[in-house]
Amino acid sequence: MLDYLDFDTSDDGEGLTSLDAMAYAKAAQWPALTAEVTQLLAWCSDAFGAPGPLEDGHRWDLDLQLQSDAGDALALHWDALQRQLLAPQAAQQTALQLSLTLSGPDAFAQQLTEQFLGSND
Repeated sequence: MLDYLDFDTSDDGEGLTSLDAMAYAKAAQWPALTAEVTQLLAWCSDAFGAPGPLEDGHRWDLDLQLQSDAGDALALHWDALQRQLLAPQAAQQTALQLSLTLSGPDAFAQQLTEQFLGSND
């Protein structure tokens, strides 16, 4: 179901799961990658509320990072209220590397996996 994001899953043995993905996109592919990440994060926000620290009672959390082809860190932010992925410097880049980590209880990971990866592994 996902074209750019390929997730690796890890379980901490105490009921929390992390899903890590990395995607590389040339400038022409950036809109499609952005749409894919936006669809995924909008689903998470709709199904589980706004992301935030699990220890503060949030039902899921995320870590987003973006780098230029040269390895420079670029600003990247998920606006859960507006359902937008904000990356103001992305348009000036020839290629980008996006890293995404989603974490939450096992039930969160299972539902996300069923919805987007077509499996319940």
